[in-house]
Amino acid sequence: MSKQGLKFEGSNVEEGTLRFVGDGSTYVVKMLDETDGKPELISAALQSAFWAVKGERPYILVPKSMASMDELMAIRLHGIGLLLYGSHEIEELPPIVKHMRGDKKEDGSKVSVEHDSILHMLERIERLERLIHKMNEVDALVSRLERLEVLYGEISNKLLALEGARPLHIKTTVLDIPSKSNNPGSEIELPSFMKDNPWLDILAGKG
Repeated sequence: MSKQGLKFEGSNVEEGTLRFVGDGSTYVVKMLDETDGKPELISAALQSAFWAVKGERPYILVPKSMASMDELMAIRLHGIGLLLYGSHEIEELPPIVKHMRGDKKEDGSKVSVEHDSILHMLERIERLERLIHKMNEVDALVSRLERLEVLYGEISNKLLALEGARPLHIKTTVLDIPSKSNNPGSEIELPSFMKDNPWLDILAGKG
């Protein structure tokens, strides 16, 4: 790339890319910095793969300390170049596989794209994304079941507490039994025909 005599075409701050043109091709450089990690590197590789399908030549500008040699090799095998930068220099690692296809641009130049390998990689990524989506659904279901289990335990404890605090309602019936008086002088209720009878008074006086 450094020997192509490229001309700077512009940049995209949102994408974090630089574009260069030269030799009838467009070079797209995706930039990563020291704060990025493996997820950002994978995302940059996916973006670069789409650019390669479109006929552009993608590169990823990445710190030397970020990725292992195996990861860098895998990226290069899919038609993506790397620019490794350190504190003093930038090292270019061009794509390893280049299959010239018969596709042509308007100017007649051939497009260098590893179409089949990139499509294969995209299919694998799509399957992986579906698997991750299913795993996320399972995780969400497990979390929901755990919350329901906790809620069930709380409700059960509250019901047990209410049962323990409920008073026993026992109805006691007290029979009213007339008490007998021990006082001999207490009055005895007389029948109505004996009340206010003068003969009783006379007989009582004779006794």
